[in-house]
Amino acid sequence: MNHTLKKYQARRSQKEQRSLERWAEIRADGKVRFVLITSLTFGVSTVGVTDALNSISSSTQHSITLGNIVYYVLIGLAIGFFGWSSMESKYQKALHEARVPKLYSGDGPPNEDALRITLD
Repeated sequence: MNHTLKKYQARRSQKEQRSLERWAEIRADGKVRFVLITSLTFGVSTVGVTDALNSISSSTQHSITLGNIVYYVLIGLAIGFFGWSSMESKYQKALHEARVPKLYSGDGPPNEDALRITLD
């Protein structure tokens, strides 16, 4: 049981590490780009899925309207800002945790690219 738990924790740690490394690439493109892509992806996807479900459940024609697209894109903006904030706080926390041990050990100033977090 203990071995399984350790494997699970190691796998989860690796997944979080990859997520943070990917976030470093995404954040380099900028907040505006991230929010716009998230917003458009959410808006268009939601309108498409809604239209498909409506056509399956009833015999009506397509329900895609400009109002629906604008509505879901605006909701996507909120989702994009929330997603940015959430990932940025995780990223900053990981950077801080990677720097703090170096400061206390007296090894000098922390490395600005210190994203690799190791489990010791």
